[in-house]
Amino acid sequence: MKRKFLTLLLTLGVVGSAHAQFGGLLGGARGGGGGGDVGALVDEFNRDSVLIRETVSRSLMQIVAALGDKEQIAKVKATNDSLSKNTDAKEVGSIQGTFIKDQSAVAQQLLDSADAKAKMEKLAPEMQKKVGQSILNVGIAGLRIPVMLEKGRRAIEGVGSNPMMITRLVPIKDGVSLFAETLPKMTQIASTGFKLMREVKMDPGSPTASSKTETVEVAFGDDPK
Repeated sequence: MKRKFLTLLLTLGVVGSAHAQFGGLLGGARGGGGGGDVGALVDEFNRDSVLIRETVSRSLMQIVAALGDKEQIAKVKATNDSLSKNTDAKEVGSIQGTFIKDQSAVAQQLLDSADAKAKMEKLAPEMQKKVGQSILNVGIAGLRIPVMLEKGRRAIEGVGSNPMMITRLVPIKDGVSLFAETLPKMTQIASTGFKLMREVKMDPGSPTASSKTETVEVAFGDDPK
């Protein structure tokens, strides 16, 4: 059973992507619990995944919208408009995941650019607060993601030991893959972002894994909502 389970994980690409970055966090399959316990764990993982994707994607949008150039802002606005019109949860999650992967590096570069301080100082106070909250949100997410990876590992093990739940494996795999890939980016964005906040004499707060994130209503231009 252990060999079959590991083969399944390798086929779905879970072990390869996560193991490389987290030293075998997903290694060593152990037996899962009962179907009810596994179902609750899967539901918890999926619920938390939705919240993190929503928070991080909005926060990255706001950072790019405040500090990016016209082309970068237009791209972010198009994604924001697409998400606001989409009611399919699966499609929304896919768009958010792709956006996080694509725009994390953009946000990092903008926060670390030579003119980031000057751009921040020119923003209206409310826009500055939005950027600060966005950086804090990303920092909190970065601290929560290792916990999510552990939840994902346990959920995958549980589903792997219960063939009746195998159809629920793909969303967990997608979540684990996204978190494993973006964790280093989240920590970089938070570190660079907090340095920038200190330079402009702002204190967005100190993130902890138990801190509460706040939804950012993305504003474009220097006229925040």
